[in-house]
Amino acid sequence: MKEKKRKEIIESAIKLFAENGFYNTSVQDIVTDCAMSKGAFYNYFSSKEELHIAIFQYYFEQMSTRTIEIDKENLNPREKMKKQLGVPFEELTKHKEFFIMYLREQSFSINKELREFMEKAQFETLTWYERNLKDLYGENITTFIGDIILLIEGMKQSYLAAMLFHDLQMDVDLLPNFLMNRIDDIVNAFQNGEEPIIKKSNLLSSFPQCSFGNMDRIEKASLLLADMQEQLENMKIDEEQRDGLAGVIDFLKGELKKPNLEKYAFQGMLANLKEIKEFDIYREKIAALLDVQLL
Repeated sequence: MKEKKRKEIIESAIKLFAENGFYNTSVQDIVTDCAMSKGAFYNYFSSKEELHIAIFQYYFEQMSTRTIEIDKENLNPREKMKKQLGVPFEELTKHKEFFIMYLREQSFSINKELREFMEKAQFETLTWYERNLKDLYGENITTFIGDIILLIEGMKQSYLAAMLFHDLQMDVDLLPNFLMNRIDDIVNAFQNGEEPIIKKSNLLSSFPQCSFGNMDRIEKASLLLADMQEQLENMKIDEEQRDGLAGVIDFLKGELKKPNLEKYAFQGMLANLKEIKEFDIYREKIAALLDVQLL
């Protein structure tokens, strides 16, 4: 019940912020729309600023949930990625007025909590790109995958901006296929000898000064393990194997909470995940973050 009311407050705030703006919408406006007292509001959020952060978490969770739903569909890697590329455009179409308001009033400060959330979201997005691109095109794209990710994001953000700033009417059903065709062109160019701009294979390590570089290595490793858990839930494997792998991931999450990391224990448990090819990218990233040699 509490979670349902919390969602109601968030959705009311999204509507009112879109109609009146962030500054011009008071907590009283929100509680009136939700038919609740101001005192009750503070049982859910300590301030309007905390509610603001919750809205961004809400949008990211909506997109993550939709992405996971597509993961569960019986699709080949290309169809899956194409469909998932369309998720941000679907969300923008549903809540366009809110995003216009946010960009118009973006002068209000981004506090520490919101910045940290944005860093985590960006880190997870880059990891998603790397995993899906390797599933689709194979490991041989590793040397130029950083360029591919930046070019995809550049195209995607440009179309999102055109929808917002210029109110261009686009067929969002056609956009994912169009983007996939352009990704094919980019990959073909590199495979035919185009020199990559980014010399390192890992985009995260190529740009240590980017905002997500502020996250510490333990936090990054924790996010990767959480992503592995989600992947595991959607894998078509027998329950005994799933339970065993889930136990390994839980053990690793517990190790990360200890004041002193036991590298040998971590090394041994990461080796138990070798049986799942989809986990290779995570094992490599976690090992690099924690300075652990993979077995």
